Amino acid sequence: MKIAYIVDSTASLSEELSNHPDVFQVHLSVTFSDGSVFKDTTDESALKSFYQRLANEKELPKSSQPQVGEYYEVCDEIVKKGYDTVIAIHIGSGISGTYQSAQMVLEEYKEEGKFDYHLIDSNGTSFIIEHLLAETIALIERGVSVEETTKEISDLVEDTKIYLAVDDLNYLVKGGRLSAGSAFIGSLFKIKPIVHFAKDGSVKPYDKVRTNSKVIKLWESLIDEAMDKFNGKIKIAIAHGNISEEAHQLKKRFENMYPGISCRVGFLTPALGVHGGIGSKGLGIFRYIDHK
Repeated sequence: MKIAYIVDSTASLSEELSNHPDVFQVHLSVTFSDGSVFKDTTDESALKSFYQRLANEKELPKSSQPQVGEYYEVCDEIVKKGYDTVIAIHIGSGISGTYQSAQMVLEEYKEEGKFDYHLIDSNGTSFIIEHLLAETIALIERGVSVEETTKEISDLVEDTKIYLAVDDLNYLVKGGRLSAGSAFIGSLFKIKPIVHFAKDGSVKPYDKVRTNSKVIKLWESLIDEAMDKFNGKIKIAIAHGNISEEAHQLKKRFENMYPGISCRVGFLTPALGVHGGIGSKGLGIFRYIDHK
């Protein structure tokens, strides 16, 4: 059995995973009001350029799922390289059509007898997908069957959480998710909404706090709960909308509070940053599998 892995660009893969010979990616994109298209990326210079432009846009650009044609191209490459099995992990089906498009294309290749596939809904995005991919590869390399691996990973999905704090309410206004009047009142009282991925895959309000320090206190309580629930076997990640210095300060804070904890830090890719906006920051909490 030769297994290929497909993820989408919101996964923010590390260089090691991105360069893994069995890992393939399809890319979301962002379209600005003038029609120019910005391909989803993890390149830091390109990300800074994107956020700089985002700050000057009056109209919020629109994010788009990967082109179906790109998915076909990736699948053709997989067939050409002799893979007979695909494990695909994608951005939650509740917020993007990527999962549905992937299922359509993968089913077509299966019906043609080109490969078998297993499709996993991450019920999230960003570093959740990266984490699920890393755990999938680790299980397969240990000799765990594909069926048992996908079951284990589906269980992990249930134990992964993302909490996004929105700093500038104007991005919710531009995206049509909040009225200008509500944003004015929210800004006046320094309200910072925190959203999360609900069990049905949709993004829903989780809490409202008034200061950045209260955001951090809430996050600490959520980490404490997860540490207790999973006997310390968790990893965390911080994804941000162009606030690298603050994100790395949080990393140091959490690493000091929870010695030995793994904390990943990186940008929200353009397809995600366009919704959270500049200054937004997300906390990911993931249970991990002990592979010893």
